[in-house]
Amino acid sequence: MKPFLVLALAMAAVLPAYAQGDDTERAERAERARIEAERKAADVRFAERRKECNARFAVTDCMKKAERERSAAQADLRRQERVLNDAERKRRGAERLRDQAERNSPERQREEQERRAKAVEQQQGREAQAADKAQKRAGQQAERASAPRHDKSSAGHSGLRGKPREARAPKQPTVTAEEAAKNRAAHDKRLRDAEAHRAEIQERVAKRAKPAASGLPVPK
Repeated sequence: MKPFLVLALAMAAVLPAYAQGDDTERAERAERARIEAERKAADVRFAERRKECNARFAVTDCMKKAERERSAAQADLRRQERVLNDAERKRRGAERLRDQAERNSPERQREEQERRAKAVEQQQGREAQAADKAQKRAGQQAERASAPRHDKSSAGHSGLRGKPREARAPKQPTVTAEEAAKNRAAHDKRLRDAEAHRAEIQERVAKRAKPAASGLPVPK
């Protein structure tokens, strides 16, 4: 038995401010290993005593004495184990209270608030970047749709006998003034739609960010 070690563990659990968590846990594990080793040693001693009792004439009295010795040893080990378990419960309870106090501290609350604000800012940046890309693609598509088309010239192609054909005059654009005006109007509409879509995304992101910031507890 090591009653002084068990008592020291109990005091360390009651006074966590003066004990190191890692050292206390290592001491607890060592103490549990010692108790288990002594329990097995008591069983071995009892088995040896039983063999000795069987070799004597007064077997019953010898066995009763051996059983009393083993029961006393097991009871003392269980008592030590209860003290150790109680010390461990108190230590873990003190650790939970300390962790909770740290989470509720103004410093931890400020760190959590900064982390959430950074996450919202990153999300806004990603959505704004996506809106810019969408607007750019819409503008490119509108420009391609409004651009006039030209037929390729067939000048320089050879005839059936290998003689070069006469160069043909390039065809005039087939887009009329009315069609060009419609294409320009469609182009302008796509640009306006893309800008409106981008503004809508930014407004939605801003509304989403307000509850996250306002819902945080204000440090005292």
